[in-house]
Amino acid sequence: MPNPDDLRVLRKEIEADLATISQLAEVLVEARATLPAEPDQKDLAYIAYLLHGIYTGWESAMRRIATTFENRLDPARWHAQLLQRMSLDLPGIRPPVIDPSLRLHLEKLRSFRHFFRHSYGVPLRWAELKLVLDAFEAAASEMAESFSRFLSNVEKITDLSEEPET
Repeated sequence: MPNPDDLRVLRKEIEADLATISQLAEVLVEARATLPAEPDQKDLAYIAYLLHGIYTGWESAMRRIATTFENRLDPARWHAQLLQRMSLDLPGIRPPVIDPSLRLHLEKLRSFRHFFRHSYGVPLRWAELKLVLDAFEAAASEMAESFSRFLSNVEKITDLSEEPET
């Protein structure tokens, strides 16, 4: 079990991640609202950049949690393993961070982020990017609720670990 100071640091780091994600999400919602029916590559690249940043932020927050509570992720497949781990309830270690039903949307975003990072020079396609945007829209509010619930649990764990032993 992490010590109370580590949990306080984790909470502050996640809150900072979530503030940045929230800003990116606001910009994404505004950008999508002004997109033409058939966006050009410049518009698509901007939307893709924002989606990349949002998912990377969520992943960073989840990785902080995994590092604080579990300490080990397989270096070869940690991106996929992280989503699986975050949906697990680990009694005596930590509560689940995300609902298992959310993983499908996050996998879509993770897969897109991988594509976006590693395939330069490949034109983006609006039909495919719309599917990723749909996954973001399905996940966004639930991710905010999931992190809020998790941070409440972290606060309870911190309070319990600070109670004097009798």
